Amino acid sequence: MKQEFFREIKESFRKYAEWKSQFDSRIIENTEWLDSQMRFSKENDEVAPTTAFVFNAIANKHADAMDNFPEPNILPRHEEDEEEAKSLSKIIPVQLEMSGFRRVYSRNWWVKLKHGGALYGVFFNSGADGGMGEVAIKDLNLLNVFWEPCITDLQESRFLFITSFVRTDELKQMYPKKNITSCGDEAQIKRMRHIWDEEVYRDKSLVVDCYYKVGSAVHMAKFTGDILLDSTEDRGMATLYDHGLYPVVADPLFASENSLFGAGFIDIMKNPQEYINKMDSIISKNAFVSGKVRFIIKDNGGINEHELTDLSSDIIHAAGSVGEDSIRQFQASPLDSFIISHRKSKITELKEIAGNRDFQQGGASNGVTAYSAISALQQAGEKLSRDMIYESYEAYRQIILMCVEIIRQFYFEPRFFRCRNDMGKSEYIVYSNGGLAVQEYGEGYRRPEFDVEVSVQKNSPYSKAEQNETAKQLYKLGVFDPNNAQKSMMLVELMQFEGKAKVLDYLKKIAERSKQENGENKQSGTK
Repeated sequence: MKQEFFREIKESFRKYAEWKSQFDSRIIENTEWLDSQMRFSKENDEVAPTTAFVFNAIANKHADAMDNFPEPNILPRHEEDEEEAKSLSKIIPVQLEMSGFRRVYSRNWWVKLKHGGALYGVFFNSGADGGMGEVAIKDLNLLNVFWEPCITDLQESRFLFITSFVRTDELKQMYPKKNITSCGDEAQIKRMRHIWDEEVYRDKSLVVDCYYKVGSAVHMAKFTGDILLDSTEDRGMATLYDHGLYPVVADPLFASENSLFGAGFIDIMKNPQEYINKMDSIISKNAFVSGKVRFIIKDNGGINEHELTDLSSDIIHAAGSVGEDSIRQFQASPLDSFIISHRKSKITELKEIAGNRDFQQGGASNGVTAYSAISALQQAGEKLSRDMIYESYEAYRQIILMCVEIIRQFYFEPRFFRCRNDMGKSEYIVYSNGGLAVQEYGEGYRRPEFDVEVSVQKNSPYSKAEQNETAKQLYKLGVFDPNNAQKSMMLVELMQFEGKAKVLDYLKKIAERSKQENGENKQSGTK
């Protein structure tokens, strides 16, 4: 790598990090604020009440996302590739499970809801000691990734930087020919140690992976400080990944102009939440003051104060006569009911902002108690969740496409996968790399291309009950009666429900079987 280009990389890293510092500060501030809302704090030696409305809203949206966990369906663009597409449709879910993708998806949804977006890393990890490598999908820390300012598509960035801390002694063993004397970029090390714990990173060096594109090729340069550790171009590699994309997928929460990520739920709900907390503090203080009875006693009243305040004492001694001017009860007035109702209205407003109304959590409101009515309200109120989930499906589609291309690029040796067929039984599939065919047949070979269709794994009890109820209704209507196969297909074609394709396929088989049987009966009758 030329020194001029390496200097450009380091200068771009400095500029990207400087521009992103405000975004990083917002992430740190919001994280600390949310943590403070889930524990008691003190103001002037008094307990400051806090409520977890923001956390509750985030947790419910996260539950909605996991209830609608996606699964891929690989579709061929050419009919000759249909068999390979079917195999990949069964292999990819197994590969995702091996990569722990469900946990990565869950973690990134927490980050996405809190801070306005998340980042997935789709890499190929080479096997140790020359063994077979695997696809690796990781949840990247937003604080460790840097991209070009004012872009909305990560693939448009001139450079993409991913930082990590590596033990300095291990780094020297990995690159013994490099004269590693420093711990990396001093400004970034100071920044990262300020964010996290300085003691944790004291013996570690900041290593930067810089991804960049040269035409349709993707390359990577690894460096620490002013030392270039590794470079795909220096190794003579044509490209790092054949798909020609940065191995990072961005999943924004809300769209924002001139920015990769928008606002998160903490940004939206923090101010209303703090206002409610202040009202809670006022109400709590008034409850303590107005709920406690105190007495005003003259200095020469002659009343035993200890016996007066001791509730276990049946007798209170007094020196001399006790008149109305000697002792007087004192109690603060409670707050006006308007304050309480105003607090309730602010809570309602906060729930409306977050789209986290009571019926979405199974609660009844305004006298609605019927199961069907609550279910209808839940479905109508989940528009916000569905919109966010469908946006994540686009990121998921990109992840799957990258996984397919990585498998086809790096899985040179045949791999064995234990998959599940449509009946839920084990099915063993052997997959060999299509890239071998490219090398064998040369440029005349047509490289298969695929599309990804994202479907939903319905995990909620309500969705399962709804599916079962749909099947029962179809059975009662006689849809599965062989004599009604043709009419049933017309009915099902007009309906919309999960598993519609399987029902239609079943009805077509029944219709064909019935047609064959009728034809055979006619022939036997003629004879």
